Amino acid sequence: MTNFKYLSVDQTGKEVSGSISAQDVKEARLQLKDKGLKIVSLEASAGAAKTGIRGSKGKKVSDTDLYNMARELSVLLKAGLRIDNSMETITGTISNAALKENMAVALKDIRAGKSVAEAFEKSGLFNTLMVSLIRVGESVGNLRMSFEQIASHLQFQIQFRAEIRNALTYPAFLVIASCVTLFVIFKFIIPRFFTVFGQDQLKALPFASKMLLKASEVLNIQVLIGAAIAAVAIYKLVDMKRLLHSGYSYALSLPLLRTMIINLELSRFSYSMFTMLSSGIEFIKALRFSIDLIQNVKVKQSLEPSIKLIKEGRPIGEVFSHIELLPEIAANMITVGEKSGNMKEIFLELFNVFDDRFKRTIKKIVILVEPLIITVMGMVVGFIVISMILTVMSVGNIKF
Repeated sequence: MTNFKYLSVDQTGKEVSGSISAQDVKEARLQLKDKGLKIVSLEASAGAAKTGIRGSKGKKVSDTDLYNMARELSVLLKAGLRIDNSMETITGTISNAALKENMAVALKDIRAGKSVAEAFEKSGLFNTLMVSLIRVGESVGNLRMSFEQIASHLQFQIQFRAEIRNALTYPAFLVIASCVTLFVIFKFIIPRFFTVFGQDQLKALPFASKMLLKASEVLNIQVLIGAAIAAVAIYKLVDMKRLLHSGYSYALSLPLLRTMIINLELSRFSYSMFTMLSSGIEFIKALRFSIDLIQNVKVKQSLEPSIKLIKEGRPIGEVFSHIELLPEIAANMITVGEKSGNMKEIFLELFNVFDDRFKRTIKKIVILVEPLIITVMGMVVGFIVISMILTVMSVGNIKF
């Protein structure tokens, strides 16, 4: 994500300025447009904060690298070291060249008199949310807490992606194995099977057998290479990020995917709220940052009006109860948290609820996908076998 500074005018003509996190300028413009703002100027911040940044040698800084760095910083700060000494110690042990380079830049800025938040924002190591956590910790004199929260947030992101990958590993293996099996059958087995028949016999084959033979003739290396080149060309010419982003938004219309996406986005939103409220960030600011983390446009648009309504003095529970996509349990628990004054614990509980629902939905999808792949594969293989049997039977009935 890149941090963009903007100057805009709202629907009442009031000038609004601030910063927003987005993948690129197009996405930043879309986000501002969705908020009903007319853009006056929009530009990337100096040293715009990005995740997964690259250094001068082009090596990527992963979330795992950032997690390790944040965790080590929190340990050294807890031991009583100053922030600059802690960063100097860690910089000397980092193996990732890009991270080492950016840490050195941040350390230099801190020793030159800049605040820790400004130095990390300029270096591009952390996104807006993480920089805000550092700024809050710096203001209350507890940077250790900030880096612990950052490490916890990054750990959540890493584990979240790992769980999704693990859930999709077996279905992906089935798809790949099925494709390889079909390629071997159509490329090697079927052509050899039909070589035993003469031209006159081939002309008298049933339609299913002719279709099978034609498919094996079409499937060759040239066709595969052509398909690969076409796929690469489409990937280069089409804005895949925008395409996937749009597809992710429209996926909300599909029943099973709708449940999965809502639980995924709300679990991410709830954990972000818990992290920032635990760090002392005010509720409205935490809400704005957490909504910006939501990837699905429709879910984000449903939550964005809540910022304005809460600013106007409406009860938080009441505002959330009118959000259509939000499950009833969320509004009820937020109302309880508002009355008890313990919102951060409520959002932690909501994260656990939505995370558990998301995992159960993923399991349901995987349970459905596995037999579906096997069934489709069985039907294709069954069609091949039946076509071969019909071929033998029809050839045996041909009179010469």
